[in-house]
Amino acid sequence: MADTLKDIPEFFETELGESIAARTDALGTFRELGPPDLCHVIKAHSKPGMKELGSYHYVSGVDASSSATLAAYLNSLTYSLDDTQSWFSKSNAWRIRSGIYCCFNAFSRVDVRVEVKIPGGVESYYVDVRGERHEATAAIWQETYLSAVLRAILYSDDSYYRLAGYRKIDPINNLAGEQRFLEAVEALFWRGWQLGSNPEIQTATTVHNHLTSGVMKYFGDSFRYGPAIELYQKLQKKDPEVGALLAQSFIGQNEEIKAVKVLNEDLKRMPMSYPLLHVQVDYLRSKAGI
Repeated sequence: MADTLKDIPEFFETELGESIAARTDALGTFRELGPPDLCHVIKAHSKPGMKELGSYHYVSGVDASSSATLAAYLNSLTYSLDDTQSWFSKSNAWRIRSGIYCCFNAFSRVDVRVEVKIPGGVESYYVDVRGERHEATAAIWQETYLSAVLRAILYSDDSYYRLAGYRKIDPINNLAGEQRFLEAVEALFWRGWQLGSNPEIQTATTVHNHLTSGVMKYFGDSFRYGPAIELYQKLQKKDPEVGALLAQSFIGQNEEIKAVKVLNEDLKRMPMSYPLLHVQVDYLRSKAGI
């Protein structure tokens, strides 16, 4: 086998582990949703005395819901080593000895990591801004999963994230995956403001943040707002301002009468609500052709 991964862009290190060390040092500078995931592998040669190689690539869309799913991605790379055909047989000189997968948790501002030794065991933990290791809890894993999905959705066509060595995978490829995404959104919805927001929104709020932007983009790209409407109808009972998102979803679904009704009812409860007024103004301007 050659020392490169087939069909996967990658960078080679000058010193083993330098990409991991650099990410750890930069952890305190990560803002909002943070950087794409980092996958680092060490390749060993079967010939004694050959220097080990460290390489890495950036990736988004990998299932980050548990250590098992991230370990599965690392293990899948063993089948991606480029086979080089000789005259009589395939050479298998290079193999992946170990790997580390790094995924930034944008809610708790920590870097969740999974280390795999091949063959061998799996170790998972998270690193804080001081570089200290901690055990990853179920809550940390849920936050990490949603952070990873939102990055994959929002960065998919963002010109600022046209990076070299960046592999993009579809984060949601079936209805079961979509349902899990919605469950995570519902569980963490009221903390969405912690993720930051688009530049035109000066201060992230419950309604305007990267979490709600990700939900609207995902369902808007497929013109299928039904699941978003169901989600927002449940959340609206706790905060009338969620009606702004519900009304936007109804408008996207071409159910404008329902959108107007939602805005009318929620503005009676919160007449000075900026999110509700903003959606109402945008809707009226669109009807006036302004």
